[in-house]
Amino acid sequence: MNNLKIRQKFFILGFIALISLLLLALLSLKINKDSFTNSNNVVVNFKDTQEIQTFYIEELFLLREITLSLVISPNDDFKKKFDEKISPIIKRLDKNFSNEIPTNKKAWEDYKKLVLKTREYSLEGFDEGAFMNTSSVERDSFYFLINKLKRIQKKNLQESEKNLSELKNDIKINNIYIVLAVLIIGIFGFILNLTVILKIIKQIESVERGLQKFFKYLTNPTAYKEQLHIDIKSKDELGLMAEAINTKVKLIKENLQDDYRLIQEATLTLDYLKEGKFGKRLEKQAKSNELNVLKNVMNEMIGNLENKILEEINHRTNQEKLMIQQSKLAAMGEMIGNIAHQWRQPLGEINAVLMEIETIIRYGKLEEVHLLKSIETCNEIAEHMSTTISDFQNFFKPSKQKDKFSVLEVCKKAIAIINASLKNNNIELSFDIQEDNTIEGYSNEFSHAILNIISNAKDALITRKTKNPKIILSIKVGKEFTVIKIEDNAGGIKLKDINLVFEPYFTTKGEKRGTGIGLYMTKVIIEDNMHGFVDVKNTKRGALFRIKVK
Repeated sequence: MNNLKIRQKFFILGFIALISLLLLALLSLKINKDSFTNSNNVVVNFKDTQEIQTFYIEELFLLREITLSLVISPNDDFKKKFDEKISPIIKRLDKNFSNEIPTNKKAWEDYKKLVLKTREYSLEGFDEGAFMNTSSVERDSFYFLINKLKRIQKKNLQESEKNLSELKNDIKINNIYIVLAVLIIGIFGFILNLTVILKIIKQIESVERGLQKFFKYLTNPTAYKEQLHIDIKSKDELGLMAEAINTKVKLIKENLQDDYRLIQEATLTLDYLKEGKFGKRLEKQAKSNELNVLKNVMNEMIGNLENKILEEINHRTNQEKLMIQQSKLAAMGEMIGNIAHQWRQPLGEINAVLMEIETIIRYGKLEEVHLLKSIETCNEIAEHMSTTISDFQNFFKPSKQKDKFSVLEVCKKAIAIINASLKNNNIELSFDIQEDNTIEGYSNEFSHAILNIISNAKDALITRKTKNPKIILSIKVGKEFTVIKIEDNAGGIKLKDINLVFEPYFTTKGEKRGTGIGLYMTKVIIEDNMHGFVDVKNTKRGALFRIKVK
């Protein structure tokens, strides 16, 4: 045994292991063949179920949604936009249903005719007929078709459950066979391999002890006094390796002094890098080629690091510009909605004046004085509406320079923008002003941050249909900070989301209703531009946002 090379010893052990693996492989092939059939059936049934969901049910719901959008479209432009989306969906569904059984294909053809009828009514301006058609016979035909598809899905899932149950039973039995085979082969192999391995282990331990001494020497070469030598007398690979290690250790000891100087210089350079100091290069030369390569790599890394930092700064700057642009677009949409709320009442008043004039003309005599007075009233209302537009334009115009402003006045400015929307949704906004304060910063951006928080509270109250919805805004002045608190009674934020609400692109409103930019921009405005602090927590009533500025 001592005269055999390690590779020969391991070849013998490997041959025995190969025979064992072949036996296990034959058993596994039989087990896998049985399991594959049931697994394939499960996959096929699941794939069929998934295809029904993807190519039929989802497409039908999309067609239904676009048809409803077409019916409720406020003008022809919107109708044309939604109409362009209907034909491609119908073509896809025609293709999908072409391979279906006759009953499913007929149900689709019936529903398609009703959809096309609704489309025809809507495009011809017969909105009442389109609405009645889509909310009655078309709706019934839609759900009839969906239910047929769901029954097919249910049948496929039941078949999958049956196949899966059979697969589980097969796996239990096969596991027992595998365990027994592994135990038998493992015990036999263990007894056979033990003798060979013990001999090799003793040699490896000798090498290990020698390397441990060498590594201990490397930690403090000047203080280590023991002899560095591995004593193995066999002629196998471990004996040859021990001889090579002894030769290499002797060479390393001779060259270690120069290497340590380079290592110390590299350590000092890394410390400079941690402190943000750049420009230092490694200059000492080592005996080890690897250390010299490392020196060149570190020098190249230091040379390129400043450029990479500048690139990252530019990348982050561009990313922030993109977020700011998205925030502006979201704010524009919010502004249009708020203008609509602000204009609803004035437009109603103008309409009332015009109806009064029409009634007088039809049933009486219109006097010139009354006509001029009515025209004057309409002009005053139009002037008020024009002023509203100007107020909104000034509100969303960014502040270019810092100025001193009243916290209370800026909060009122934000509230004026959204107040009509709050009243329209019966949301009460109350103040708890203990003391006002004047601070320095960007007034429009600060007002925009307040508006973002109130707007989010409004959306939460509306979405959750909170009874007696209420938002409380309070201002308190301390020795160092002015604290603005905005609290609602919408029930609070989910615990899994509360630490993410200020992250960019995170929204709980869904992709169609939220951008995830508003609260992120609020954080940027307060903390980066105003050097303040903003956070949120849940209270018994709902969410409480707190802003602290110096």
